[in-house]
Amino acid sequence: MPSLRPRLLRLTLTLALALALAPPAHASLCGTGQLDILLTNDDGYQAPGIRALYVKLRAAGHRVLLVAPDRNFSGSSISFTWGEVEVTRDLSDPNVFAVRGTPSTAVALGAMVLYQSGARPDLIVSGINTGANTGSLLALSGTVGAALAGTMLLDPPVPGLAISAERPRSAAPQALPADHLDQVAAHAANLIAATRPWFCKRDEPSRARTVLNVNYPALPVTALRGTVVASQGRSPGIRVRFESSEPGVYTARPADDAATTDARDSDVSRLEQGYVTVTPIEARLDDRKSATRDLQQRLRRLRP
Repeated sequence: MPSLRPRLLRLTLTLALALALAPPAHASLCGTGQLDILLTNDDGYQAPGIRALYVKLRAAGHRVLLVAPDRNFSGSSISFTWGEVEVTRDLSDPNVFAVRGTPSTAVALGAMVLYQSGARPDLIVSGINTGANTGSLLALSGTVGAALAGTMLLDPPVPGLAISAERPRSAAPQALPADHLDQVAAHAANLIAATRPWFCKRDEPSRARTVLNVNYPALPVTALRGTVVASQGRSPGIRVRFESSEPGVYTARPADDAATTDARDSDVSRLEQGYVTVTPIEARLDDRKSATRDLQQRLRRLRP
């Protein structure tokens, strides 16, 4: 990758600016032909996964603007960078920007500022992440958080896909082989084409606030058992232990994985079975299935 000349555009994002710059929605996602895709990730704009996806999405005929952090922000969820944000444009490719901020910041800035005046993306695509994002890892994932930013921070909302891939056992830590990434990226481009009409069902406008969390098992694409809709699993996904090298100083380390059980239709289980999993995530944090009536009755008894 050619080095980037230090040409920096300094921007300050505020809520007022976001509201002022939010352009009207358009219906390209519900039509045919090219999509305007804002591509991002949490591994950094130079990561092999995002570059493989960039190539395949462009080859599929889409207009792609790559706006991603200038460094690794794994585990950042939907955290946001306030204040001054530095942006560098890749002089070898005018459609690539590196942002000195979190993945969610990159999405908001890309959609509100870096698109041409009056334009906006049809779809936010985040990935390809190194390692699966299933179960409770969704709460930590910067890959998922970046895609959710389009549904939660943009008005009107922009739906998205978060794409992650397990590491094959033969792969080095924190790496995926280039040929495997190419296979996943090609399949993901086809998956986008297949799911595109799903976001446009007229009697369910809430789908504009939905992200599809997609996970690929550690298998060649030719060995996949299929692609299935899966529920979010309950397994922790990652275990942590802390080591202390001196008083008051602790270092977080991944703990050894322990055997877990999960529902058969969960993303965790289906991934282990060799399926690509697709889990719809709504951009809302309240629990509509809880016993809210009972909760309200208990709250009425509360007095100042």
